[in-house]
Amino acid sequence: MRQHLLARICFMIIMMACISGCSEETKIAKHSSLKIGVLRIDDSLPLYVAEKDQLFQKYGVDVELIEFGSASDQSKAMEAGELDGMMTDMIVQNLIKKGGLDVKTIALALGATEKEGRFLVVSSPQSAIVEPKQLEGQSVMIAENTMIDYLMEQYERHLKLESSQITKIHLPNLSLRVDAVLAGKEAQVAILPEPLASYAVAQGANIVIDDTKLGENFSQSVIVMTQKNITKNRAEVKKFLEAYNEAIKQVNRQPEKYFELALQVANVPEILKEQYTVPAFTPNRVPAQENIERLSDWLVSKGLLEQAFSYEELVETSLEEQ
Repeated sequence: MRQHLLARICFMIIMMACISGCSEETKIAKHSSLKIGVLRIDDSLPLYVAEKDQLFQKYGVDVELIEFGSASDQSKAMEAGELDGMMTDMIVQNLIKKGGLDVKTIALALGATEKEGRFLVVSSPQSAIVEPKQLEGQSVMIAENTMIDYLMEQYERHLKLESSQITKIHLPNLSLRVDAVLAGKEAQVAILPEPLASYAVAQGANIVIDDTKLGENFSQSVIVMTQKNITKNRAEVKKFLEAYNEAIKQVNRQPEKYFELALQVANVPEILKEQYTVPAFTPNRVPAQENIERLSDWLVSKGLLEQAFSYEELVETSLEEQ
């Protein structure tokens, strides 16, 4: 009887160890899922498509999209280690990297061509400012030390405007900036992203600069991932990219299929729904070195970086053939 009881005890100990081991494996598997921060803007659409069409499951990667109401909150979550990656721009990436978190761009979102990621410089409906040259002597509402700030300076340089004659007013809240330019309060001019730019135009604002018509691309949004995650979960990150790129191809192939989803993702105002066009994306692409260098030079000139990061420090090119 003692031998029988001892055998049963040993069996139970072995079973508990197995269960414990399986439970630990489950925890590890769950922990290895990719948590990706997203903002509700056009640029995030392929990520939502990949989730909706179960493309992440198709390629065997567990991905959780985590929404944020502002870029600031998203950045804080990334810096706190709550995210593995996020959709952002390379100014944010550089500043996060400066803060000590090693993050790398693994893919472009919008901005592979000058037609992607449209921004407009608009003037108040009551204003007579309709040409870029008329911006000299005026004030323009921007958000300092952001992509908006960078773009405005690139437009000035590209169009050979006298930057010293253009005053910048810091108004980071986009909704307030739209209201202000439509009312002509803080200033007569503002730079806006889509779809708010088209909304302002629909309300009577004048287009002063349309960056899709400049013949050169300045604005880019990207998908970034922590270097730690790229190194430790390389297979999962590659599967993530495969799903992401397939989502892009599906959006480009059947934009009408994703029209309603795009409206929701981009928070398109009711007044613009009939005019809204689902954006086209470019798959399998990372930023070109010249774009990185131009942006890095600007960050250093603004005092936001003491020294520019190299292209290799900012962009991961080894995950797939770009």
